[in-house]
Amino acid sequence: METIKKIFKAIWAFVNSKFLGYGIALVLIIFVAQTCNNLSKAKEDAANAHQNIIALTDTIHKQKLKTGELQYSIAGYISTVENLKNVNKGLSEEVEKQNGTVINLNRLTILLQQDKENLAKFIDSLKMIINTPIKINDTTYIIPWNLPFTYDSTNYDLWTGQTKIGLTLSKTAKTFTLKTAGNTLQLPKFDFSQIAVTNLGTEMISRETQIQLTYGQKYVKGKLVVFANSKYPGFKVVNMEGFTVPEPKRSHWFTGFSVNFGIMPTYDFTNARPVMVVGPSFGYTIYQWGRKLK
Repeated sequence: METIKKIFKAIWAFVNSKFLGYGIALVLIIFVAQTCNNLSKAKEDAANAHQNIIALTDTIHKQKLKTGELQYSIAGYISTVENLKNVNKGLSEEVEKQNGTVINLNRLTILLQQDKENLAKFIDSLKMIINTPIKINDTTYIIPWNLPFTYDSTNYDLWTGQTKIGLTLSKTAKTFTLKTAGNTLQLPKFDFSQIAVTNLGTEMISRETQIQLTYGQKYVKGKLVVFANSKYPGFKVVNMEGFTVPEPKRSHWFTGFSVNFGIMPTYDFTNARPVMVVGPSFGYTIYQWGRKLK
């Protein structure tokens, strides 16, 4: 009986102590904090879902930069690698090809297209070579050629090839007859229109192309955007898509419980002296700093 009385007395003392009030207050704070964290996570998931809806319906945008380059952009996907299969099977297959952990991945289809006038602006006439025809036989020749196009210090094309031509006389061409007038030999005038020139085939021997391409991902007003641009003339993006994992470093309140192990300085009120505590600790993260998206 005395033992029971002591137990109830201890419980009553605890109920009327400040520790119970502090404990209830701490539990309420943690409950509210966890609820806020869950709401924040739900809001972030909703934002990512909205981003993916935009990405599924967005089209390529073209913008002229201050440098004069054309930049192409489109909304990207935000998803875990596991959920990417449900969002974009093509990108998912590209991710599966990679070793290691993929943070983001972009896929572009680029068109390089120039017309005669545009090419004429950049032909490097000092390096352009139309070599001396190489005789194969009396009616067949090969003409080697080299066409370099220099667009700037980093973008250029160097085309090397050869063209085979054939020379034939018209069936109506007249035979040559030499005549003399006294002691003077008279040569007949040759009608070059009687010679037919035939292209027997143009062959590309080599091509050397250097293209400087800038591409990546950025956040514009909180929206993930995939972009690409180049100074190469005739550069155009006809298809582009990008994927990135959810941003893990946003600053936010109340991120949850944590267990750590380390060395922590504290104060021993019983013996009135500072001490060092080594071992595991249990805590709750009130605020986590991270990079904000702009």
